[in-house]
Amino acid sequence: MSKSLRFKINSAIVLTSFIISLFVGIFLFFFEKKHRQNRVDMVKVLMSAVFEQKKEELTNEIFAGQQLALADSLEKMRDVRGIIHLNVYNIEGNLVTATGEIKTHNLSKMERHRLNRGHAFSNTILLGRPVVEFATKMEVIGERVGYLKMYYDMAEVKEELKYTLLFFLSFLFATLFIMAALLNLLLAHTVIRPATILRNAIRKVRRGGVGEQVQLTSSDEIGEIAADFNEMSLRLKDQHIALGKAIESRESYAIQIEKSNRELESLNARLEETVNDRTAELLHINRKLKNEINERLRADEEKRELEERLARSQKMEALGLLAGGVAHDLNNVLSGIVSYPDLLLLDLDEDSPLRKPIITIKESGKKAATIVQDLLDLARRGVTNTEVINLNEDIVSAYLKSPEQKKIKVHHPNVIISTSLAPDLMNIRGASVHLKKVLMNLVANAAEAQPRGGRIFISTENRYVDRPIRGYDNVDEGDYVVLAVEDRGTGIAVDDLNRIFEPFYSKKVMGRSGTGLGMAVVWGTVQDHQGYIDVESTEGKGAVFTLYFPITREEKETAKSNVYIEELFGNGETILVVDDIKEQVEIAFNILQKLGYTVLTATSGEAAVDCLANRSVDLVILDMIMDPGMDGLETYRQIIELRPGQKAIIASGFAENERVRESLSLGVGQYIKKPYTLEKIGLAVKKELGDSIL
Repeated sequence: MSKSLRFKINSAIVLTSFIISLFVGIFLFFFEKKHRQNRVDMVKVLMSAVFEQKKEELTNEIFAGQQLALADSLEKMRDVRGIIHLNVYNIEGNLVTATGEIKTHNLSKMERHRLNRGHAFSNTILLGRPVVEFATKMEVIGERVGYLKMYYDMAEVKEELKYTLLFFLSFLFATLFIMAALLNLLLAHTVIRPATILRNAIRKVRRGGVGEQVQLTSSDEIGEIAADFNEMSLRLKDQHIALGKAIESRESYAIQIEKSNRELESLNARLEETVNDRTAELLHINRKLKNEINERLRADEEKRELEERLARSQKMEALGLLAGGVAHDLNNVLSGIVSYPDLLLLDLDEDSPLRKPIITIKESGKKAATIVQDLLDLARRGVTNTEVINLNEDIVSAYLKSPEQKKIKVHHPNVIISTSLAPDLMNIRGASVHLKKVLMNLVANAAEAQPRGGRIFISTENRYVDRPIRGYDNVDEGDYVVLAVEDRGTGIAVDDLNRIFEPFYSKKVMGRSGTGLGMAVVWGTVQDHQGYIDVESTEGKGAVFTLYFPITREEKETAKSNVYIEELFGNGETILVVDDIKEQVEIAFNILQKLGYTVLTATSGEAAVDCLANRSVDLVILDMIMDPGMDGLETYRQIIELRPGQKAIIASGFAENERVRESLSLGVGQYIKKPYTLEKIGLAVKKELGDSIL
């Protein structure tokens, strides 16, 4: 038994040690990778600094043909720790001088062409040692006089990284070994040793050593078993004495022996059960430790993401304040530049040679004024003048007829704009002038991303977010109007994704494509409307910008419904609304009650089934996704077991899926998509109750 118990305990310890080693190993891998990259970056900065310090001296010596002075300068540069070799080439790429005796080829035409564009770093092998190569052109007063190659020895860095890794691994294995040894020692003393003593004592009793006693003073279950064993052993001894006196009665003797054996077997079973319970407890502790490690890692990751989002928001806030100050000053400067050219042109003859430069000044002033306006939009925080807006009618349709859209066609004649607009799109509250600029900037970006032509896809839809969405922004639960602009252009590099909303962080054609503030204005406007942005992009395959705006149930003053509200009224029929979100229940309750129905509510599938077990209703409106507990499909299955043929409607914030289709096949009459509107839910209920007005 002790071998089996020790094996279980050691297995649990080994498993725990392996899991800890795995997590620490993964952490060390990424830590070492980051550390190595940091060292390489430091080396590049050092080599750039050494070159910048000596650049003027080297170029003058090359230009003057001072070979000895040039060689001396190179030797001084090699005195910097880590720099082991330098080569200087003339303008034709031929080697002029070098430190040491390393044979080096002349520069090819391709290499010279590459270096003419700027510095170049690369990892290579020199004399069998890993090095970082720094290569660049050298110029005097804008004229190239030659090229320089510098090599930094990475062997010491590599050796340092190796020793660091060995130290961490040694420390980890030593820690795990000590932990395993201490656990073994503790368990051996508290569990295995007492169990072994009890097992040996029981075996002695089985061999006839009645009256055997064990000395265990622990206050746990094993100590209680030891006390019971000692008491039993003494009783056995007394029974053996009594049996010796009554040896003639074989039947009585046999009964007593059988009773003793049963007690002994019961004791063995109790001991085994206690040991198993202790082992299970240890395994539970190990699992709990593993879960705590996972929770801590997950918490650290969430903390890092929150810190990044906070830093990004603070950065944009600071840039907005800066933009406001700059715009204020620029407006004062631009007032004269924008206003006076028109006055001057009125006084000039049509053939005056001054007309053209004055018109140029006027157009430049207009462009500068556009930049200032974008700066003011960026500096603005909050939308003060809001109205009820329908994105389809007031924003998308208006943009497609605007001069800005015509300008896109002029600059990008091969770009086609397509739309897919939800016909029942709900309203939002906001400022139409700012939202139009958001759409204009997103379409302009999409067109710029497709220089050879392509398609820009604009879509709108109502979307109910049942669970938070993790993306560029974390989208909370709720009802939203979603505006998406998609292209199949060049896409956005991974390194640029976190900076695309910064002012002036633009890779477009300045002067024709915009001010460099467009995406910053998009970000600020969405924030002002309490909305969210999600960006999905693959470099070379395009990008999708998805904007979430909270809906409003206010109606536009000019909005006219195709259905009169009187046609939607019911006759007191009873409707059960089932939804796990309190706000959704309240919305459906208020709409249906206003339409004259008797409304019952349930916040889970289980509660709905309990309700229908006691009474009948005319119609059930079921939310498809409910968590925790049964979803809409499982709830309807149980409902029709209680009440076959029960009329029902399925509602969901997501698109129709397999479970929705399965519920329709079971007898659900309709599927409606959240968010609810009075017309949508009223028509659906009328149709399902057999009183359609369509």
